[in-house]
Amino acid sequence: MVKASMIRFFGTIFIFIILLFLYPNDSQSYRDLPDNNLSYPVLLVGKDGSTGSGFFYNKENAIYLITARHVLFKETSLSVPKEFAVPPALKHKFDIREGETNQHRIVCFHGVMSTREKTELLNAAPKAYKFSFNKAIEQLYRESQKLKLKSDGIKLFSHGQQDEGDVGLTEIEVKLPLLYERGQVKYHPSHDVAFIKIGIPEIVSDHGRMKFLEGITMRHGKSVIGLGKENFKLLKDVIVGNQVFVFGYPTSITKVNPWLNIKLPLLRKGVVAGINEDLKTIILDCPSYGGNSGGLVIEAERSSLTEIKYRAIGLITNFVPYQKDWFQNSGYSIVVPMDFVEELIAGSTLQ
Repeated sequence: MVKASMIRFFGTIFIFIILLFLYPNDSQSYRDLPDNNLSYPVLLVGKDGSTGSGFFYNKENAIYLITARHVLFKETSLSVPKEFAVPPALKHKFDIREGETNQHRIVCFHGVMSTREKTELLNAAPKAYKFSFNKAIEQLYRESQKLKLKSDGIKLFSHGQQDEGDVGLTEIEVKLPLLYERGQVKYHPSHDVAFIKIGIPEIVSDHGRMKFLEGITMRHGKSVIGLGKENFKLLKDVIVGNQVFVFGYPTSITKVNPWLNIKLPLLRKGVVAGINEDLKTIILDCPSYGGNSGGLVIEAERSSLTEIKYRAIGLITNFVPYQKDWFQNSGYSIVVPMDFVEELIAGSTLQ
């Protein structure tokens, strides 16, 4: 008994000494998240006053602003008979709200409707309303094939390290119609993600910098800091239960609270709650609010006792509502994986 107690005692002392070496007791403070990660989030403000979140993303041949599709583009809306039927497999593509009369509803379809989805809708139409339903479905299909911009211009704000370690606000003005016409603003047809091509990297006197595209104007600041081209992981590698950090600008909160600065990002911390393999989405146990759409999500993955890897896994697209007496925020959020950011940039599914 005494021998066992002695072994436990000296074992505890040994572990304590090891931990002292691993985590030295000095005056330096360590942040849970790498400093440069705090410079990633971007606030988007449209001329119509709409807002959203996003992040800069560095690739070999270009720098992109990544955000949710619905931040930049209008979704297709239509007034339909109240009996309009949506198959269960397509409910995630629709929002349905009350119309101007009791006989009608307003349906909003997200993204570009495929011929398969159109066929599923046509097959779900009640026989008694076949004619009116078919007409509405055909119109939804036709109008969704090319989405319209929400605004003819936006401003981008980011807050982070500038040259020589300075911290400040960067403001960039974007002429959306010009870039859209030139194919430098694109959206994914089936997933809620879009990009704006901001500039191209160039080397000047052995120093890297960015050449802005025509239609992009730096109004304030010196540079932008983006997510590294390899600093992400695909859906298949996301680990349920790992901690995540959500970056963004929840303007629905900051606009009404005087102690919050609308132009400063807010972080939230949560966990990967699950993965929907059928819809190719990630579910977070972390609340999001209006303005968070397009915000970057970073997963913390412990690779050893002393090392944690921080990798982007996707972007916030919406919160998960639940209905009691009215729709409320469940505290869960939906994330589009980085797979579809990569797919969009690669051009394999561009409209």
